[in-house]
Amino acid sequence: MEETFINNITNLLRGRSIFLIGMMACGKSKTGPKLAQLLKYKFIDLDSLIEKVAKKSISKIFEEDGENKFRLYERQCLQEIIKFPSLVVSTGGGVIIKHENWGILRQGIVIWIDLEKKYAIERLKNEINNRPLLKGRDIEKNYSEIFQSREGLYEQADIRVKVENENIEQVAKKIISELHKSIAS
Repeated sequence: MEETFINNITNLLRGRSIFLIGMMACGKSKTGPKLAQLLKYKFIDLDSLIEKVAKKSISKIFEEDGENKFRLYERQCLQEIIKFPSLVVSTGGGVIIKHENWGILRQGIVIWIDLEKKYAIERLKNEINNRPLLKGRDIEKNYSEIFQSREGLYEQADIRVKVENENIEQVAKKIISELHKSIAS
């Protein structure tokens, strides 16, 4: 992508942060750093930040403290993150289930990375141990149930980027292209 095109988008953003939402394994944590680099923004992985604050892994938080405690950490971290401009933030797949999180997300631009289900399932099979909501369950069935319960919330994003099997750079450029369409008009 041409640097002047990207600089134009960055100027139009005026420091508004970008929040990447989507189902687990859609590529938020991998695409986020590339997107941030292209926009000359800083990148924050919300789950990594939560692990640092809690001083334990997401799996351990779920196991020892439960999902409610995890969601509390998530909200508290979001409340701190929003104080800083020009960030690309990859969120956890369930950040959208708490109504109060939307008030924070809406202060930036919310982008839904909508990965085709078959590719998500492929990716999840390789990382099942890092997914507390899928552990010990039928991945495909559970994924579908979680997606169905969240789809209406994901649809509230400012921008939806459909993804199949593109690489990280292609997805980041696709997001920039959609951002341009959205904010330049």
